Order: sequence, then C-alpha cells, then structure tokens
Amino acid sequence: MKLGYMTNAFGPLTGDGGGVTSMKDVGYVTMCDDEDAISKIAARGYQYIEIFEGNIRAYKDNPGKFLDICSKYGVSVLGVYAGCHFIYEDALEDELYKIKEVTSIARQLGAKHIVLGGGSVHGSGIREEDYPRLAKGIDQAAAIISEYGLIPSYHPHLGSLAEKPDQIHKLFSLTDISFCPDIAHLAAGGSDALQMIRQYYDRIKYVHLKDLNSAGEFVPLGKGSINLEEIISYLKNKGYDGDWLVEIDGYSGDPCEACETSYQYLKGKLL
Repeated sequence: MKLGYMTNAFGPLTGDGGGVTSMKDVGYVTMCDDEDAISKIAARGYQYIEIFEGNIRAYKDNPGKFLDICSKYGVSVLGVYAGCHFIYEDALEDELYKIKEVTSIARQLGAKHIVLGGGSVHGSGIREEDYPRLAKGIDQAAAIISEYGLIPSYHPHLGSLAEKPDQIHKLFSLTDISFCPDIAHLAAGGSDALQMIRQYYDRIKYVHLKDLNSAGEFVPLGKGSINLEEIISYLKNKGYDGDWLVEIDGYSGDPCEACETSYQYLKGKLL
C-alpha cells in the first residue's frame, strides 16, 4: 500500500497553451513550481505524489531532472492524471498519441498509475451515443497504458459524462476499466460514495481521498461532511491492498495546511 498527495493543490489549474490549436497537446497543468510543491508535500510526511500530465510533459526531454527533484526530497511518483474528450472520433487518434507520450514519460519517472478523466459534454447536452464512444476511447487508452506496464483507471469527474450515479453505471456497463473513486467527486455528483465503492470494489486499485463540506468546497480530510472513516474502514476490512492518494484541489485555504491536516487525519487510519 502506498499513500501519496496530489501536487495540483499548489497552484491554479490550467491547460497546455499548445492545446488551443493542437489536440495532441491538450492537457491539465498545475501552475506551480514543481519542486516547491514536492518539497512541501514531502515536509508533511508523504513519500509519493500524483501529478498532472502537463507538468511531466515539461520534462519529456530530460526526465532525469524531475527524478533528481524527487530524489532530493525522498519522494516517488505514484500516479499521473491525464484527461481526454474521448467522444470526438476524428480527434481520438491525437488524444491517444498524447496518452502514449504521457505514459512513456510516466514510466521513465517510475509511476505506477495513469488516472484517466474525461468524457466531454456537448453544448447542446449529453447524447446517448457518446457513452459507447467514451467507453471505446477509454479502452483504447487503457490498452496503451497497460502495454507500458502501468495501471489504467477511470476517475468519474464533475462536469463530465460520468458525473451522476446513473451516468457512472452506464459507462461501467460498457467498459471494464479499473475504477479510481474520488470520494468527494462522487458525493458532489450525487452518489453514495460507499455504495459505489461496494458495487465496484473488484475494479478498484487506486483511491482518491478527498472531503467535501456543506458549501460544496473540497476541504482537508476530516473537515467536511463525508464519512471518510467509514469508507477507509470498509476498504481495509475487505482486504484492499491498492494505493491511496490525498487530493485537496480547489481549497480556498492554505495548501500546506490542507496537506498537513489531511496527513494528521490519516494517522491511526492508514498511517
């Protein structure tokens, strides 16, 4: 079992500028100093990180530079998060090109997981034919990731085709991709997170721990309204031996405080 922290809490979220004109370059980027974020995460006790695709692509020609940063602070890369639209058939070839490039870099950095997000919603709304397109795209991306020896999982996300419970069930009926439950995204999308984990337990190899308050804000673990202890206990009692990641993106408070508070919350539970 490995426990990591996501670097995306240490800067605003944006996308790769090249993606404006080139689909193969579209990706998530955290606008932060990577070394500064890693040093702060390590100082709170974490030994693993997850990081966005766009941040590691900056080291495509010099992965050793990023490995040196990680080594300096005693941290290893646990996962990389990558997003795609998946439903636009003409664009899928270039999106899969990106997945291959990102996975290649991630393997060089020693990553174990590639977390896939995505499933665009049209301006006119969701179309039923988008679900089989999403599933097909996910399966093709998962095949690429598996070829590189990494574990692919899908992360249901707010604002995507897999936000609400019925949408998640519909997608998972069309693909056997592993399930990366983000506890707060599930709750915010209207799911009973524990029930969703029970139903798809056999698919889970990686869990994103996140809390949510009554105002709908992602907050440090234990500071929201989700019964995280019940979820952690269920997974431990089932013999879950996969990995865990703490992610507190979008928090209005101090990211270092969120990192520290969450680590302290996990003492006696996972630590």
